[in-house]
Amino acid sequence: MLIRSFPLLLLAMTLIACVPPGEEAPVEGVVVDLNDPVSQRIYDYQNQRLADSLLPFLEHSNPGYRYLSARAFGSFPELPSAVVDSLVSQLRDPQPIVRRASAYALGQTRREEVADALAVAFDQTGGLTDFNAEILAAIGKTGEEDRLEQISSISTYRATDTTLLAGQAWGVFYFATRRISNPAGNALMLRLFLDENTPPAARQPAAYFLQRFPVEADSNQLREMRQILRVATDPVILMGAVGALGRSNDPAARVALLRLLSSADDWRVRVEVIRALRNFDYASVREPMVELLRDDHPLVRRSAADFLLDQGTAPDATFYRKLAQDSLSPDVRFRLYGAANRHLPLYFTDIRGRINFDLQTAYAAESDPYLRADILAALAEFPWNYRTIYELYQQTTEAPVRTAAASALAEIAGREDFANFFRASTRRVRTDLAAYFRAMIESAEAGPAYVAANALEQNAGTLRAFYPDLGWVEQSKGRFSLPKEIETYRAVAAAAAALRGEDPPEPQNVTAEARAIDWTLIAGEGAKTVRIRTSEGRIDLRMLPEAAPATVSSFLSLVKEGYYDGKQFHRVVPNFVAQGGGPRGDGFGSEDFIIRTETPGLHWDRAGLVGMASAGKDTEGVQFFITHRPTPHLDGNYTIFAEVIDGQDVVDMLTVGSRIESIQIR
Repeated sequence: MLIRSFPLLLLAMTLIACVPPGEEAPVEGVVVDLNDPVSQRIYDYQNQRLADSLLPFLEHSNPGYRYLSARAFGSFPELPSAVVDSLVSQLRDPQPIVRRASAYALGQTRREEVADALAVAFDQTGGLTDFNAEILAAIGKTGEEDRLEQISSISTYRATDTTLLAGQAWGVFYFATRRISNPAGNALMLRLFLDENTPPAARQPAAYFLQRFPVEADSNQLREMRQILRVATDPVILMGAVGALGRSNDPAARVALLRLLSSADDWRVRVEVIRALRNFDYASVREPMVELLRDDHPLVRRSAADFLLDQGTAPDATFYRKLAQDSLSPDVRFRLYGAANRHLPLYFTDIRGRINFDLQTAYAAESDPYLRADILAALAEFPWNYRTIYELYQQTTEAPVRTAAASALAEIAGREDFANFFRASTRRVRTDLAAYFRAMIESAEAGPAYVAANALEQNAGTLRAFYPDLGWVEQSKGRFSLPKEIETYRAVAAAAAALRGEDPPEPQNVTAEARAIDWTLIAGEGAKTVRIRTSEGRIDLRMLPEAAPATVSSFLSLVKEGYYDGKQFHRVVPNFVAQGGGPRGDGFGSEDFIIRTETPGLHWDRAGLVGMASAGKDTEGVQFFITHRPTPHLDGNYTIFAEVIDGQDVVDMLTVGSRIESIQIR
C-alpha cells in the first residue's frame, strides 16, 4: 500500500536549501552493458511489458540491474500496485542513481497518491541534490494544486543551487503541461527567467514555460523582456521573451518584436515572432509579413503566409490574390490563394470565379501531390467548392491528395457559419457531405477514413439524422487492419459512438506482439550511426540504443531492408518537427508490428533529437520525426532513439514533400 499524505515536503525542501549541495555517493557497479545477457533480459522484459518478471530485479544485489529495472518501469503505460509499492521502497536504495530512476518511474504513473510518497522521500541530508531534483520534477507530473503551491513557494534556493533550481522549474513546468498553475508558480518562472544570474539549467525550463503558457507580467517585467530581445543571443531565451511579450498586448512589445523580426539571424526566432504578432492589430504588422513572404528560409515564408491566411482582412483579399500571382515560390503561393478565398467578400463574384479558376488550372498542371494538397485547402476556403473537391478526390489515387481532399471537406463541414453561409441549401449540402464521409469510411483507406470519421464525431449533432442505420459504421470498423491502422480504427469507433449519442469509447488496446529486439544489430562496440540522404542534403544520426533498444533495433532493421528509401517527410511544423517515413506519405497507416514506447528519463531539451510518432503509448511503428528546437512538453511521452550529429541545417530546410532518398548504416 502506498504511503499516504504527509505535510513534510515544504519543510524538507526549505531545510535542504540551507545545506550546501554536496557530491552524491559514487556509483559502484552501475554499468549499462548491452552485451550483458542479464541486462538484455531486463530490456526484453520491458519490451514485452512483463512487469512480474521485472519486479524481482528491483531488489537484485547488483545495483546496475536495480537501476535498469527501475528505469524500465518508466516506459510502462500502467503499473500494477505491487510494482508501485516496490518503486516507493527503492526511493531509499543505497545507490542514488537507483533512487532517481525510481522517482522518475513513479512520476510517469501520473497517479496523484504517488506524489505523497515522493514528498516523504525528499532527502533532508543535503547530499542527494540530483535525487531531490528528480523528486520535484516527478511531483510536477503527479501532484495537485496543493503540491504546486508547496513547490512554487520555495524561496531559499540560490543561484548556486543549480540542480535544485532546475528541479523546481521542471516541477512547475510539468504541472502546467497538466493544466495546473497558480500565481506563485508563474511568479517563480518569471523570476528565474528574468534573472540573468539564474543558471541555464533552470532558466531554460522557465523560458519554455513563458513561451508555452500565459503569464501576467507587470510593466517593469515587460520592460526587462524587451531588453532581453536586444541583448540575448540564446534562441531559447529569446523565444521565451517573445512568447510572453506576444501575449501582453503592450504597444511597446509590438515595436520590440518587429525590431527583432528584422534583426534575428535564427529562423526559429523569426517564426516565433510571427506567431507572437498574431495578438496585435493586423494593420500594424501587415507590411513586415508581406516582406517575409520572400524570406530565404522556407519555413519562415510559410509561417508568414499562414499569418495572412489566419489574420488577414477583407480589404486585402484582392491583394493576396495579386501576391499569389506574382513570382513567389509555390510553398506560399497557394496559401495566399487560400487567404484571398477566405477573406474575399461574397459579392465579389467575378474575382471569386477567377481565384477558383486559377486554382483548378494550377491543380490540373501540378504533379506534386503536396502542392495539390495546398490547392485543395485553398479551394475549401470557399465552401461552395465542396463538390469540386470531392470530384478531385475521386479522380486521384495519390494518398496525400485523397487525404487532403477529405481534410478540406471536413473543414467545410465544421465551419461555425455553415448554416449562415449555405442558408436555404444547408440541408442539401449536409446530405452530400454525409454521403461523402460515409463513402470515405467505407473505402477503408486509412487517411481519408480517419479524417471523415473525425468529421462525423465533431459534427455528430448535425449529421446524425442522415444515418438512420449505423450498421455500416460497425462493418467498416472491422475492415481496418490492426495494429497498422489503429489510429483510423479508433477514430471510426469514436464516430460511431458520437452518432449514437454515446460517450467516446475507451481507446482500443493494441494486442499485437511487440517487435523483438535484435541484439546482434545494436550490441557490440561503439554507437551505430546512420546517414539519411534527402532531397535537401545529408543528415547523420547517432543511435541511442541504451535508451531505446527496441526502437533502435526496429529502425536499423527497416534501414537494412531499404524500407525508408523513396519515402517523404509528410508533416513539417515550423520550429517544431519534420516527420516522415510512413508507407502512404500522408501520415496514416504503418506496418504489421508495433514498437513499445521507451521513455527512460531523457529530456527533449535540444534540437536534433529523433523520436517515434505515436497514436498513444505502445503504438509506435515506422514514422519518425526530428526536432527543430527543444520540445520539453514531449518529455516522458515520446521515445527518443537518436540524435543529429551532423546536418541539423538540412533538417531545418526540410519541407512537406522533401524526399528520403536513402538511409544507410555507417
